[in-house]
Amino acid sequence: MVSQSDNDVSEKLKALRSKFLDRARDDIRELSAYAEQTRSGKLSAEGLIRCYQSLHRLAGSAGTFGLPELGQHARSLEKKLKSQAENLSKASAVHQQTIAVSDGFADGVDSLAELVEINSEKSAVSATETIVSAEQHRVDDSHGMQVRILLVDSDRSGTVGSLSSGLARYGFVCQFVDAQDEKALQTFVVESGSAASVLCRDADLPAVIPHLKSWRGTGSRRRLPVVAVGNDDSFDNNYRVAKAGASAFFAEPIDVPELAERIESLAMERSASVNGRVLIVEDDVELAEHYCLVLRAAGIEARFLTEPEHLMPELSVFQPDIVLMDVQIGDYSGVTLARLIRFESRWLSLPIIYLSSEDNRDDQLEALSKGADEFLVKPVSDDYLVRSVRMRCYRARQLSDLMNRDSLTGLLKHSLIKQELEKELARCRRLGHYSSVVMLDLDHFKKINDTWGHRHGDTVIRALANLLRNRLRETDMIGRYGGEEFMLVLPDCSVQAAAQLLRGIGESFSELTFSVGEESFHVTLSAGAAGINDFESGEAALEAADKALYRRKRGGRAGVTIHDAKQ
Repeated sequence: MVSQSDNDVSEKLKALRSKFLDRARDDIRELSAYAEQTRSGKLSAEGLIRCYQSLHRLAGSAGTFGLPELGQHARSLEKKLKSQAENLSKASAVHQQTIAVSDGFADGVDSLAELVEINSEKSAVSATETIVSAEQHRVDDSHGMQVRILLVDSDRSGTVGSLSSGLARYGFVCQFVDAQDEKALQTFVVESGSAASVLCRDADLPAVIPHLKSWRGTGSRRRLPVVAVGNDDSFDNNYRVAKAGASAFFAEPIDVPELAERIESLAMERSASVNGRVLIVEDDVELAEHYCLVLRAAGIEARFLTEPEHLMPELSVFQPDIVLMDVQIGDYSGVTLARLIRFESRWLSLPIIYLSSEDNRDDQLEALSKGADEFLVKPVSDDYLVRSVRMRCYRARQLSDLMNRDSLTGLLKHSLIKQELEKELARCRRLGHYSSVVMLDLDHFKKINDTWGHRHGDTVIRALANLLRNRLRETDMIGRYGGEEFMLVLPDCSVQAAAQLLRGIGESFSELTFSVGEESFHVTLSAGAAGINDFESGEAALEAADKALYRRKRGGRAGVTIHDAKQ
């Protein structure tokens, strides 16, 4: 079913195609005038450069607007002028002397007009299909969503079913389905949302995996990750499980904290928001608008820029995840612009992707060596553009996370979570709502490390990080403050509500069992909460939450204390 919004975008895409056809006819009339000059030996160096630029633009855009033959023919003519145009562009000045061009160039220009009229009535890719396809690429963000786990087994009291209570303590929503009940499995897959996983015995994989594949969503809607458990940890069995399509395998006895951590990471990977921001640098206005419409319809924030002299200010304002840029933008070289972007150290890691009709491999490599990262050859279909951009935004965000997030927990680093606190204080003043900041600390953590070792201490820290992600809202911000300390920024949440929430999380965490061989242990946490609005600065609010935490520590640990200015 196509929504009204889809129809609106569809109409805009059709209007852009009509504008492209009008402009293409104008460009070809201008090219025909230059073709006559070549026949009479009067084509100037400046005229040749203009011909080259017009053909380059036409070669890159015609296919997108449903005229691939026109684009291919323009590209062949562009190649005839490429060497001469590039040499003339490098000259200190463009002279008016006449220039001889390759034989057949003028006749080739004449055939462009015929191709426009022959192909203009042909159906371009349906704009409606484009938008529907793009919509199928939308992916939900996992943060703040409870991960759902489908436990598939033929016996509710078996190994898989018995894991339900242990996983539920981490905040997962568990649902049991008989391995033979295909209808129930189908219902779960269809209604599961993005943050979900399947847990089953390795023996049931041959039945579970094909069924999941048959109900896999289209586009970037990836198949639900499957985690298998079993009692055979041999290489041959692990290989069989991997070949069947499982994402992970755990041999009995099951380490529940490790299992929970893996399920959480798989669900986050599947549902991670990768929409991102894209800046398109393109002198073909209709083509740039087309790209932006398609990307925005897929949930990707996109802007285009046709005047390269405004590129650096736009980068600072928009802060894109990636830049899509033609190799030739009017009189400007995209290769030179890529080098210019790298002048500023903060843009050294910004992915720059050439989107151009240039199909010569050597020329592509030469262009990439000057500061860009990848090459996409025009024309690209709308579906391919969305998938390519989404994938590259995802990789860019991964690199950003490596710099901004704690490697052990995936939570915000110390400096960034403190920045979020200051931002929330500003939002509180602007919007008038009440928010809270919380400091969390694992009780007797040094003893855990000394007794069981740092590896198991890390397991405890990751377990708390996963529990917080599952139990808090998407708008809540979580950071690892340092060591065993965590910091939470809870927007639009009173300090009393924050304390109640943390008491529930603390109770759930204390019920988790951490096993070391045949022995096991439990861990509690302490928390201090303060109202952000009660202080002039975020730093003062954080200090208040920290004081409340230490009062809780002195008062017996394992609980939550609210900041009291009188104490």
